[in-house]
Amino acid sequence: MIRSTEAPWASRRIWVLVLILSLAFALRLYHLPVKEMWYDEAFAVLYAEKGLASIVYGTVTPVEGAAADIHPLLYYFFLHSWMGIGQSPFIVRFPSVVVGLVSICLVYRIAGELFDTKVGLLAAVLAAISPFHIWYSQEARMYSLLCLTSLLSIYIFVKACKNGTWLHWLGFGLATGVSLYAHNLAFLIPLTLSLFVLLRRKWNLIGRLLAAHLVSLLLFLPWLLLVPGQFAKVHQAYWIPQPGPAELVRTLIVFTFNLPIPDWLLPLGLFFSLLLLAVTLYRILSSTIIRNEQPAGADYLSLSLSFVPVLAMFVISQLKPVYIERAVLASALLYYITVARGLLRGRLPRLVIASLSPALLLLLASLWYQYNYTGFPRSPFRETNAYLREHQRVGDIVVHDNKLSFFPSYYYDRALPQEYVGDVPGSSTDTLALPTQEVLGLIAQPDVAQAVGDSSRVWFVVFQQALDEAQELGMENPNKSWLDAHYDLTDVIAFRDLKILLYARS
Repeated sequence: MIRSTEAPWASRRIWVLVLILSLAFALRLYHLPVKEMWYDEAFAVLYAEKGLASIVYGTVTPVEGAAADIHPLLYYFFLHSWMGIGQSPFIVRFPSVVVGLVSICLVYRIAGELFDTKVGLLAAVLAAISPFHIWYSQEARMYSLLCLTSLLSIYIFVKACKNGTWLHWLGFGLATGVSLYAHNLAFLIPLTLSLFVLLRRKWNLIGRLLAAHLVSLLLFLPWLLLVPGQFAKVHQAYWIPQPGPAELVRTLIVFTFNLPIPDWLLPLGLFFSLLLLAVTLYRILSSTIIRNEQPAGADYLSLSLSFVPVLAMFVISQLKPVYIERAVLASALLYYITVARGLLRGRLPRLVIASLSPALLLLLASLWYQYNYTGFPRSPFRETNAYLREHQRVGDIVVHDNKLSFFPSYYYDRALPQEYVGDVPGSSTDTLALPTQEVLGLIAQPDVAQAVGDSSRVWFVVFQQALDEAQELGMENPNKSWLDAHYDLTDVIAFRDLKILLYARS
């Protein structure tokens, strides 16, 4: 009698997947409430707590011909409903943890559909321990949700291409439309899938693909009418510089180890990122290089989804910079599938295993540094607030150099009297429009003089980075310069890279 080994293996792989998800859950829960909230997270919470109509007003209201904000509202609407149970860092971040775990399940399923379950399990392991994915699974922002909806779109697309029904193509269109409500750059994934169909000459899929895109367009149409105003906002004020080749290299390091990491680890991070890429590409393309055989369509698809969205975002950014690595988090997870495919394609030489082994130690070092990072913009705001509350006197005023330090400080302690100076109008950092400020009830002061008023003592909160950037331009921070001219500097207290300068009238 011949015994089937499929059933025992199926049982084992489920338990292996459960162990992988348990590890992923533990890594994403660790330090979840301890990590400092930063500006983007604090803004998301303070914004989402408002009524839905107010959120819409603070986003779409025109300001000088452009929308007030640049993001669609799916995440803010979801967070608004979720925060009915609380607003602590753990509570507002927990949905991203869950969404991250579901994304790992989709990585397993996509890899299984494209290749086999062994590739799926290894890809799930790589996603589970990925510092990049862990970082955004611990953040109260829309990027974990964007990743999930993009992966769902990819998974349904793969199923649809494998003799799927019209229901699969309808599901692909709906998933794509929902992803566009998570982030405007979600279009990079359907763009890549469309290019794959065209370049692989899958003419039999064109009609169904167009129908699916029509469904996406109809679903997204109400918001699509507002996208030109949001794009105009990007033209007016967006802090991202134009990327060069260095950003592509940086993205590869981010995919592998994430950033920031200590400066002394950067050369090692670059070396092992390039080595892993080289090994992966060689093992996948070796048949093409050696025997002039073409890789399978699944290899082309995983490679395309790993790199084409990044390259497309890079090209678009030559016209208007929108290059942010977190917007292509889904591509990072497809890259892990590609790496898993390369490593498991035939027997891996011992020399390759030995050369890649130190990368695991570097990954652990990256995770440790990431968990304990309290530099810009995740400075120790709670500690800073506690110091200010303990030492502040009646009549004192706390003034923040800009919104980046004010919003997290305000999130942690709304009773602490504090103001912030608005961004220079028309500058690349002038991203918080007046309608959005009105909805938040947090109006910026036009300059430090009006923020200070007639206070006898001023606690000026400023990032060291802001002071350094001004110095690099051959000038002094304008807010600090005004305070130096009208007050006496009596004390300087540093909380990592966040400085408190105490000024008093002569």
